[in-house]
Amino acid sequence: MTSRQALDGLANLPPGMTPQTRGREFERWLNGLLSREDMQPRTSSFRPAGEEIDGSFFYEGRFYLLEAKWWKERVPASAIYQFKGKVDGKLIGTIGVFISMSGYAADAVDALRVGKDLNVLLFDREDVSAAAEVGFSRVLRYKLRMAAERGEVFVPYATTTLPATSKPLTVVIKSLRDEMMIRGITKRLSRDGLPVRNLEFIPSLGVIGLANVAMAAIEEQARHVIIFADFAGDPANLPDDLTYIQGRTEAVLVGPWSTDWLGLSSEVDAKKLPPNELLSRASNLNFEDLRERDGRFERLIRVVTA
Repeated sequence: MTSRQALDGLANLPPGMTPQTRGREFERWLNGLLSREDMQPRTSSFRPAGEEIDGSFFYEGRFYLLEAKWWKERVPASAIYQFKGKVDGKLIGTIGVFISMSGYAADAVDALRVGKDLNVLLFDREDVSAAAEVGFSRVLRYKLRMAAERGEVFVPYATTTLPATSKPLTVVIKSLRDEMMIRGITKRLSRDGLPVRNLEFIPSLGVIGLANVAMAAIEEQARHVIIFADFAGDPANLPDDLTYIQGRTEAVLVGPWSTDWLGLSSEVDAKKLPPNELLSRASNLNFEDLRERDGRFERLIRVVTA
């Protein structure tokens, strides 16, 4: 069952399912959606009413507050005001994401539009359904852009409003085996009939240079950039600038791919494989299993597909 099918299955209160049970199931579903993209969700605060979720998640270097409701009636302005009060009381610059599976009363949306500070984004059922298909981060990124460019807190997501970019995707890598890994994965995606973005690879020749090479590509040539590198060492030893650059790239994916994805015993074993062998193994990975259990793999797929 796909993520979208699981969500649709909760829509009409299946026989034997109470609103409280659906709230718990929706909480688990939402956690899974965010976890697949490595957004570190925390939605464990479940209220007795059973139809609200309070929590937070992480995206591109910052934390967002989250509240989700699945009520019978549309959410009124009073509920939005209450949530905005929570956001206003947190660290300056905090953004809140409010999800209503039953929609919003007209005055609820206008209440935010006329406010002085825009720090809450609104999602409805269609937005959540789209997120199940294309990824939560893609829908969130679209809404953030609309809020920044138009001052709109509620612009329903539609894939037709975001055409695929004609610019190639620049992949900053540490070594040739990183390139072979992605080439093998995109070869498989194309074989499965999925459109893949044009890729160009720039080696940094080491972990330390990853951020600097990526910044040069972004600032000097205005490229769309991701960072992808195999790293099996202690994450605490990664350069700090990889964290700071995340918001300037489409993704920073640095981790133990040789062991976690290929099942090798160490990064050294990956170095011993001929490039064609590495490409072949990457194209024959268990994509379904990896997308379910590894948020970074799921995110890579979403970034490289058009």
